[in-house]
This record gives sequence, C-alpha cells and structure tokens, in this order.
Amino acid sequence: MPEIRIYDPPTVEAPTFRPLGLVLAATDVTLIERHWSPGSFTLSVPLGARHEDRLTGGRLLLVDGTFWGIIDGFTLEASSSGYVRTVSGRQLKGLTLDRITIPPESTEVTGAQGYDAVTGSTETIMKHFVAANMAAPVLAARKVFGLEVAADQGRGLAEDKYMSRHDVVSDVLAALGEAAGLGYDILPDLKRHALVFDVVPGEDHTAQQSDRTRVIFDIRRRTAQAQTYSCSGSDARNVFYTTMSGSEFADETLTVSYIRDGEQEAVGIRRRETHLSVSVDTPEAGTEYDELKRQAMIAAEQYKAAESFTCELRDDRYVYGRDYRLGDLVTCCSQDWGVEMHTRLTEMQTVWSSAGIQRTATFGTAPLTIFGRLRRQIREQR
Repeated sequence: MPEIRIYDPPTVEAPTFRPLGLVLAATDVTLIERHWSPGSFTLSVPLGARHEDRLTGGRLLLVDGTFWGIIDGFTLEASSSGYVRTVSGRQLKGLTLDRITIPPESTEVTGAQGYDAVTGSTETIMKHFVAANMAAPVLAARKVFGLEVAADQGRGLAEDKYMSRHDVVSDVLAALGEAAGLGYDILPDLKRHALVFDVVPGEDHTAQQSDRTRVIFDIRRRTAQAQTYSCSGSDARNVFYTTMSGSEFADETLTVSYIRDGEQEAVGIRRRETHLSVSVDTPEAGTEYDELKRQAMIAAEQYKAAESFTCELRDDRYVYGRDYRLGDLVTCCSQDWGVEMHTRLTEMQTVWSSAGIQRTATFGTAPLTIFGRLRRQIREQR
C-alpha cells in the first residue's frame, strides 16, 4: 500500500503547510487523475490506525509521493470485518471547482458587456481566469490563500480567445485546454509554502517520433493486459453554420457555413450539420470573416468523432511517472483489430488492493455524457 501524508494547507492565520502524520495502514486506495479536469480519490483505513482520525475534510493528502488531493468527506462503517474510515476527495487541481468566473466591472457599452473577454495564447487566457478568480481576485474573500500562477510561456494556440461569465473555472479551463492540448495542475511548493498553478502540455512519446522514449501499448507486445477500443460518431458534426453573435437586429447577423480544414464537404446521409453562435469582440474592419472562421474552427474540434482506447497496463516495461505521464502522447494499437492511435493519455486510474496494483489508462476522447452535451450547448449560446 502507498504512503499517505496528511497536511493542513496554508491559511491567513497559519501561512505554512503543517504536516499532521503519515498513514501506512490503508487497505484500499483508488486514484483517478484527469488531464483536462479534476480527478478524484477514495481510500479506506481501519479505525484506530495511526493518524486515521486526522483524515478529515479540507486537509491535503500526498499519496505515493506523487498524487496531491484534498479531502471532501469521509464515512465511518462497522461490519463483521471491522471498523473502517473511507475518505473521498479530489485532485488538488479540483480547487478550480470552487470558483466561478466573475467579470470585471465594465464601463463600455459593447456586445461583450458583462463578460470577461480575453485574447492571447491559450496559456495566457487560462492563467488569466485563474488569477482573476482564485489567485488575485478583486474581492479578497475569493482568494485561495497561497495560490500562485506560474510564469506564462505562451503555450497552446498562439491566438486564442474566450469569453466567460459565471462559469465554473474548471469548465473554462477544460474547454480551453482540450481545444489546445493543454492540461493543468495545482501542486504545492512545500519549501515556499505556496500552491502553484501551471498548464501541462505533455510530451510526444508516440511511435512516430525518435527524440524521446517511444511508448506503445499493445497486448502482443505485452505492454497491456487488456484493451478496449471505442469509436462513436453520435455527437460528431462536419458542417458548421456559424453566426456572429452580438448584432442588435436579427437581419444584421452574419452567418457562414464552414467545414474543417483538410476535409471535403459532406453530402447525403454523411452530412451532419450544426449551428454555432460565435462572439467576435469588436473586430477590426475587414477582419470579421477571418475571425469568425478562426473561432468556428476552434469550436469545430469539439465535434469530432470520439475515439478512445482503454488499457489495463503492465508496469514492467513502461513505468508510469518515469517513461510517460498524464497528458503525454503515446501510441495505442491492436494488430488483431487493425487499429492504431497516436493519442493523448487523458485519464489514469490506479488501484491498490490486496491483489496488488492495477493501472487502467484512457487515451483519446470518450463520447459525451448528457452533462457534457449540456455544457457544450451552453457555451454555444454565447
């Protein structure tokens, strides 16, 4: 079983990380790490084990020296097998679930009034929303004490844009990051007693490159124990009727149809249309069409067919955290199915139990859930 270290986070009254104990008696531990959005964890500890009573809400955990989480709650259970405390929570990056985007006060009467509209690289925009709503908000009560934003390196799309009002910060970061290939994390700096937000671009470890270790998951290569391949086009679209929102009168709205770059216009039963409403914030004269298309192509990435590999992994050849990490690009293939994907590791589940350690990885994009469809619809209405 992994080591579990307990900390109290820094506060105004006590501005340092305070170690509270080391738990070695866990009986079951499940960690779920996600690239685009916060993951979660659960763990069970027998009542009476050393420091078990310190596993309470709001405290931070460091599991196996790599996974940082924050406790949301716990349950106490008595059964024939004994008394157990089961603790649950989320990755530390899940602090982004606790804030919404509050737009700055606006004195101009524009189509974007009431929204926080930001342009720049994807990294610049992501870090703006974290700084404005978590690290350095106007209202001091909204500040996450000790949170810092790492230096901006301009990663992701060089020219990106996002408008937000009253959205959960984690949803904004997921929408921006997924379109640009950027994850994010919040990690403690124990020496400086700070929490540091930064984006995570991931590295290329696919079979198509030779600069780094190639990571290939395939049952025949004995790097995977089990695999599941999924391809779903139920939410995919290939023709985008795009309207520039913000016009005062309906007959003044500009609507243009687009297809993705490199694709031919689909016809017949293969044609799958949708409508996008895109906010173009006071474009320069003559650039409306260019900006409309750029924004439409960013949105169109959310409408590709969902293609994913789920693999039960072996750690004897490629070691997670050493040879590859969450957010990296790797190769997943099955010679029996004739399928090969050069894709991103978007989720890792690690389970410790009496049977040992089991890692299950998800690569690529899973089909949208009902809530995913709803969030996408809400974004399109702006």
